[in-house]
Amino acid sequence: MNLTQQDIDSILHVIDDSPYDELRLETNGVSVYLKRSAEGWTQQQQTLKQPQLLQGATAATQTAIAQAAPLAAETPATEAGLVDVRASMVGTFYRAPQPGAAPFVGIGTRVDVNSVIAIVEVMKLMCSIPAGVSGEVREILAEDAQLVQTGQLLMRVKPAAANA
Repeated sequence: MNLTQQDIDSILHVIDDSPYDELRLETNGVSVYLKRSAEGWTQQQQTLKQPQLLQGATAATQTAIAQAAPLAAETPATEAGLVDVRASMVGTFYRAPQPGAAPFVGIGTRVDVNSVIAIVEVMKLMCSIPAGVSGEVREILAEDAQLVQTGQLLMRVKPAAANA
């Protein structure tokens, strides 16, 4: 069973009318975590096995994913000890929560493990990308509004323990 956009819309509709603020769903090798806050819903999605195109994806979305350029050669780190932050899914990378808004982070921004550093849009769902490490953003390697692939290098963070 694959999750379609209609399935996800139905799930969001049901939980919008519920008293619950969180939902974790695992099906067919995909784990989806939804959390409601004052700003609205955020989502984290993780592929647990070989990625598959979602049933119900438009032909244009499937074509864009299939034609996406292979991952470019890794850019060498500008300094030792940086931690890579990679895309957890295929989608469109955004540095800000909405057009015209300030980016989530910039070079030199201090982050913690759960800090949202960007979002990846997948079929009109905005998926938060957490830093995954406490420290300071040192490199931003993905361009805003760029199609990114699973595993693509987005940013690098200098861990807090290494900042001293």
